[in-house]
Amino acid sequence: MGMFDTVLIKGLKLKEPKEVSSYLKNNYGSFPTDFQTKDLENSLSTYYINEDGQIFEEVRKPTGKKVPYKFPIWDWKDNRSFLERLYWNTRNKKYITEEDKLVDEYKTVKQKSKFTQTFNIYSYDEIGGRYVDLEYEIKAVEGKVKSSKLIKHSIESEADARNRKQRDIEFKARLEEEITHRNNLHSRWYYPIIKETYNPLVFFTKLIVQNICNKIVIWSYRWTGI
Repeated sequence: MGMFDTVLIKGLKLKEPKEVSSYLKNNYGSFPTDFQTKDLENSLSTYYINEDGQIFEEVRKPTGKKVPYKFPIWDWKDNRSFLERLYWNTRNKKYITEEDKLVDEYKTVKQKSKFTQTFNIYSYDEIGGRYVDLEYEIKAVEGKVKSSKLIKHSIESEADARNRKQRDIEFKARLEEEITHRNNLHSRWYYPIIKETYNPLVFFTKLIVQNICNKIVIWSYRWTGI
């Protein structure tokens, strides 16, 4: 899917198609307020649009303080072999200093946007077992919405919803089978031996081949006069 930005509608009135409104009412759903766009920065930023059409953007600003660095993935487990870990720890040791243990502290604040641009926002939400697809065109001038236009809307058919759910069931079954197979392998008595012998062999062989290829490329520059 790639990068995108989130646009949260906090009061701005968008045109609701009758078909969609009726479907939402019959399925106890509410009109979406969480949209995405690929027409702005595509940096996973979050924008807000209030009832007056003013656009705000979440930005990170430094507080002037230093805080300890926290690894972003807390439940990550390093399952590499001992030799692989030793290699990377030795290689990266020279880049790690005491200053690296402290990083600038940031806080997230909302600020008024000032951009002038036409961009599309869309939502694709499952409601009542079927997906509702909406897309709007937003025209903004100096950070304020001047107009909004419904571009398209659709509701997934019951047949398509059934087929999609069946595909999801089959995919989950295959995934669970693969996870079970992997867990069974990890539980075998010989798995630690494989991890500490075969994995390093593949890893360092790859490094050697890469270095050889890099040398060949450098030498080929000399041969061709580049």
